[in-house]
Amino acid sequence: MSDDEIADFYINDARCREALFGAMRTDFDHFGQVSKQRVLDFIEFVLSSGDIQKYWGYVVPQEVALDEVEDKVGYLRALYEKLAEHEPPQRDFGLDVELVDAIGPHGINVRQ
Repeated sequence: MSDDEIADFYINDARCREALFGAMRTDFDHFGQVSKQRVLDFIEFVLSSGDIQKYWGYVVPQEVALDEVEDKVGYLRALYEKLAEHEPPQRDFGLDVELVDAIGPHGINVRQ
């Protein structure tokens, strides 16, 4: 996005959000199957965690203030639906699952 587009962007506006999710979908379509599944698993995990605030910084673009999204659950569900083309399933990840945001020695390989 250009500086002007960012200045005019409002995350709670349906048209702005659709444009954002469309751009995310374009990038997502270039990922390999393993990477796509990891992204979807992450969104499912955040939705099922009951602690969206804890993981929110990993979900929104850095240019958007983290507290601007009025309906965080709705945002995540809509993002998942845009990427997966279906609603997120109800999953229980249990207490043994934890988000690790460290990148390994080879970085992230989105072709997998």
